[in-house]
Parts: sequence; structure tokens; C-alpha cells
Amino acid sequence: MYSEFPVLEALVPDILKVFRQRYLVLEQISFNAPVGRRSVAQCLGLSERNVRTETEYLRDHGLIEIKSFGMFMTEKGKKILQEAAPLIDRLFNAGKTEIELARKLGIERTIIVPGDSDLQELVYERMGEELNAALDLLLPLGHSIITVLGGEALAKSTRNLSKSLSKNRQLEFVPGRGALGENVAIQSNTIVQEMAAETGGSYKTLYLPEQISSAAYKSLIRESAFTDVLEDISQTDVVIHGIGLAHDMARRRGYDSIRLSELREKKVVTECFGCFFDGEGKIVDRVPQVGLQFENLNKIPHIFAFACGGRKAKAIKAYMPNAPHQTWLITDEGASEKILKEK
Repeated sequence: MYSEFPVLEALVPDILKVFRQRYLVLEQISFNAPVGRRSVAQCLGLSERNVRTETEYLRDHGLIEIKSFGMFMTEKGKKILQEAAPLIDRLFNAGKTEIELARKLGIERTIIVPGDSDLQELVYERMGEELNAALDLLLPLGHSIITVLGGEALAKSTRNLSKSLSKNRQLEFVPGRGALGENVAIQSNTIVQEMAAETGGSYKTLYLPEQISSAAYKSLIRESAFTDVLEDISQTDVVIHGIGLAHDMARRRGYDSIRLSELREKKVVTECFGCFFDGEGKIVDRVPQVGLQFENLNKIPHIFAFACGGRKAKAIKAYMPNAPHQTWLITDEGASEKILKEK
């Protein structure tokens, strides 16, 4: 980051957020012109009102034109977008390999730390530090809700978050799903408590089995303790989630041998948000779950996928066709090198 930006951020705290948001809106119009505001809002996880404000600004400055059939770039807009691209990459500290990986996966940004977590525990520490830096960069001042889904990699990285994140911020961590009946240390309820302790934020818990009958679910969500958390999840500003190996996650969810055999026949590779994906990124099985729903991801401004290790490469690649564009992947060289080698 340029040395002048800390000064600018002190005077105009949202300068990077505004710059990045306008760039992304301009980029979406460039990719999809002629395009409507609703499509841009859905792609970026922004409200239509927010996109309307940004597009009116871009129009007033001669960067786009807005017609009844959609928005499209002007020559001035094309030039500005081209000139802004390397600045965006440098501001967000993206290296050449990170840019290449993000483009291959079709997401906004990747952060690659040295090493392979399958062989080196130190990788988790570095990933936690990168998550802390990314949150510090993207989170606005004031109140933010951060929804967290469990996982081993995230559990091992939380101790590297910092109380500096809470400077001029009120951070609230909530679990994105109910309990899986697994190792307590890697459940989202435990991780949100640890994140809150490390950053000086607050947290809520969701002590509810992830998989319950619809009748039990309808009864339980009337309880204020549950409705409060579910309401926060619906208004979340950030989601942090892992990317699981399909058969590991199926076992943790209590699949019997018959269902595991069915998954093998369907050639499933990965699991996220209760959805099992095959190698082409197609959903081939799904488990109803309490908490954050896969369909709601597009509405969330900031999404961090947290997965590492060479053995996770295929899982990451299989999930990413479904990831919203605003996703940032935090990973390691072990996974990234394998993904980039595959055609």
C-alpha cells in the first residue's frame, strides 16, 4: 500500500472502501454491458439503492451511460477502468500468482501464504494474520456482524486475530450454523467465542443441532435466544467459511455406509453450507441446516473462503464456480500451486 494511504484513511476512513466499490461496479458494467442495476447488485452482493448511488456518480462523471435497455461504458470509463486495475491490485497487495489464481477461480481476490498446511502448522498462523489484515482493510467503522462457519483451519488460525480490529469498530461474531455433534474445538460456536476474545468484540451462540426435523425447527425458532441469532445472520456484513472435503464432512454429519456409497457414485468432491458438489461444481446432494443458507451468499458484502493444503486443491476448485464474485480466498501455496497446474 502506498505510504500516503494511512493518512488519507485517517481523514476519510472509507476512502478505500468507496474506491474499491466504484471500481467493482464499473468492472461489472464493463463485463456485462448493457446491464441493469439489479444484475450488478446481485453480482456484487450490494443493495440496489447502493448501486444506484454509485452508478449515478459514475454517470455524472462521464464514465458510464444509463439507458432504458441498460448501462454501458463510455470511452472515458474504459480508460479509467484500465488505469485503475493495477492500482487496485497494488493496494490490495495482490501478487502475480494471486491475481492469476483469482482470475482462474472467477472471484475477486486471493491471498496466498507460503508453505503447505498439510506439512507445516505455521501456515495456519500466517493465514490468521492475513485474515486479520483483510478484515482491517475492508470492514467499515462502527458496527459489523461477522458470521463464522466452523472448520479446522479457521479454528487453528483465530489466535492470530488482533484487538486492533476493534479500534473504532464494534464487532459482533455469530455462528453461521448449528452444531454438527463433532469436535467442539472446530465448531462455529467455539470459534466465534475465540474470535471475540482475540479482537475484543462480542459474540452470540447457536446451541442448536444443525440437522433437526422441520417440526422441531419451527418450534425452536420461536425462542428468543434462537431468533436473535438468526436475525443477525440475515443482516451479516461478513461471512468466513471453510471448504470441506466431501467424505470427511459427510462422516461428521453422521452419514451411514449406504449414503457414503451414494456420494462416491455421484463423485462428490467438496461440501459447503450443507451442499455437496461434484468436480464440475454441481450440487448433487444437500443437507437441510439451521443458520446461513447457501442462496443468501450473494447478498453479503464480504465473503472469505478459508481453505489450505494440497489435499484441499480439488475441493477449492470444485466449490468456486458457485462462489459469489465478492469472495476472497485465503489459502496457501500447497493448494494454489495444484489448482494453477490443472487445466
